[in-house]
Amino acid sequence: MEIREMDLKDYCCLNRNRFEIDPEQDAAWYFGNRQVSQELLSRVKSDFLVRGVPKCGIFGRFGFGKTHTLYHLKYLFDKDSKTYPAVPFIMRINPYDETTKGLSGWKYIHGKMLDAIGETFLREIVREFDNLPSSRTTELSFEMMKVFKFGDENLKASLANLLSAFFLREVKSTLPAWQWLRADKITKSGDLEDKGVKKMLDTGGDMLNVVLNIGNLVRRVRGSGIVFFMDEAQALSEVKKRQTEIHDAFLQLAEPDNTDVGFVFAYFGTGVTAIPKVISQPDDILSRLGVSQSNIHLAIKDLLRLISTKKDLKDFIKEVLDALINKDKAKNLIDNLNLKSVKPEQLPFTQEALDRTVEVLYEKEPNRNARMIINTLATLSAEAYQKGKQLNKYIVADRDFIEPLIKDL
Repeated sequence: MEIREMDLKDYCCLNRNRFEIDPEQDAAWYFGNRQVSQELLSRVKSDFLVRGVPKCGIFGRFGFGKTHTLYHLKYLFDKDSKTYPAVPFIMRINPYDETTKGLSGWKYIHGKMLDAIGETFLREIVREFDNLPSSRTTELSFEMMKVFKFGDENLKASLANLLSAFFLREVKSTLPAWQWLRADKITKSGDLEDKGVKKMLDTGGDMLNVVLNIGNLVRRVRGSGIVFFMDEAQALSEVKKRQTEIHDAFLQLAEPDNTDVGFVFAYFGTGVTAIPKVISQPDDILSRLGVSQSNIHLAIKDLLRLISTKKDLKDFIKEVLDALINKDKAKNLIDNLNLKSVKPEQLPFTQEALDRTVEVLYEKEPNRNARMIINTLATLSAEAYQKGKQLNKYIVADRDFIEPLIKDL
C-alpha cells in the first residue's frame, strides 16, 4: 500500500480510527492519580456497608479525568458486581439553564435519570420480578406495591399498575408510560386511567419517589441497588430559583432510609468551595454523607494532579501509546519501510521527539494534564500523517519535525 492511500489508523498503527482516549471505550484503563483512586474506591466500598449504595463525589480541574473516572467506576461496577453491588448509570447534568424552558428544575434532572435507566432495563426488572415465586400468588401490581417504600399509596399503586401494564409484555406504545414517568404532559390520559394510574407526578418529591421505588424493585430482584454517575455537576451552580426543590431532592437521596439509589457526582472546580451551593449549603446533605465543611474531602474527592514531575509526564505518554498502538502491526510497518529511527511502541515518534515533547509540555503548568498531553500527541501524529500523504513518503515525527509545531504550546 502506498503512503498516500493510508488512513491515520494504518499510518500510526492504531487500534482505533483516531488518536484519542475514549472515556467509555478505555474505561478499563485508569490514568488518574493512583492515590486518589484508592481513596475513592475505599469511600465507595465503605458507602456500600454504611449507606447501602455509594453517596459521594469527585472534583477536579480541566483535563484531570473526571469523566474518565466515572466511566472507570462504571467499568468496575459492571465487571465486579459482588464487590460493587449496584447497577451503574451514566448521566450528564449539564446544561442546566433556568432561562431556557425545559432545562431547569428537578424535572429536568429527573428526566435525565429516567433516560439513563432506559426502557430495556425497566422491562428486564419488571419481567424478573414477575418470575419470582412470590409474585405468582397474586396480581403482579399488588405484589410490586409491597416492595415500594416511598410516596403515598396512590403513587405506589399508580407506579405498580403502570410498570405491570406497559413493561411486562410487549405493547403497541410505551409513550404514555414514559410521559407519566418523566412527569411530562400526558397526551392521552385515558390510556393511563384504564391501566389504574390515578396520580400524576406533581412535585419533585413525587418524581424522586418514583426513582427510589425503582431502586427498591431492583434490590428485590437482583439484590443490588442502582447508582447514578452524574457528570458535569458544576452546572448545578446555576441553580437559583429552584434551589429549595433541588436541594430537597438531593437531601432525600442522601437520607439514611434510601439504601437503594446512590449517586457519585463529578464537577469542575479547584477546591471544595467550588461545590455547588445547592448541595453544600445548608450542610444537611453533607451531614448525611458523614462529613462537615471541615472534612468534606472524605466524601468528595479532589482528583489532584496526575502530572507532578517530568517522569510522571513521560510515564503517562508511554501509557497512552501503549493503549493506542498495535505493536505487531507497527513492527511489520517499520520492517517493511525500513524505519530505523522508531520503535513499534512509539510509532510515529522517535525517542528524541518524545523527550522534547515532555520538556515543552512540562514548562507550563496548564499543559500538565491528561487532555492536553493526549491532544498534543494526536496533533503531532496528524501533522506527520498529512505530510506523509502529501509526499507519498512515511514521515517520522522526529525532533526536527515536531519543533515548529510545539514551540508555542
